Amino acid sequence: MLSLEEALRQSLSSWQFERRESDGMRLAGEYLFAPDFPGFAGHFPAWPILPAVVQLAAVRQLAELAVTGKLLTAGCLGAKFRGMVRPQERLTVAFDLTPLVDPVGWQAKFKLTKADGLVASGKLNFINQP
Repeated sequence: MLSLEEALRQSLSSWQFERRESDGMRLAGEYLFAPDFPGFAGHFPAWPILPAVVQLAAVRQLAELAVTGKLLTAGCLGAKFRGMVRPQERLTVAFDLTPLVDPVGWQAKFKLTKADGLVASGKLNFINQP
């Protein structure tokens, strides 16, 4: 069985930089989660929905692609989860990634959307993993 990280990577169908400048970058990715995606396991068997922690992991994964390195989540600010993601629904993960000074790292101001609107929004702080 695939690890959650590997399954998340396989569910990423595309990603791109929308802006890349010295003060940060904007990027977006599209995820499509198969019915057997391990994040759905047990959440909930008769009505599977993607857990919030997996949604946040998708933000981190895209940020790692942008900075070409491993990141540790150091904080979550003002996160609001407003919608559900079900199997076979396309999820767009978009965020502005700006550098942090103290601690040294990054902040992602994110929005997750699907065809019928906003799923989640907020900010995640990351530090570089040694």
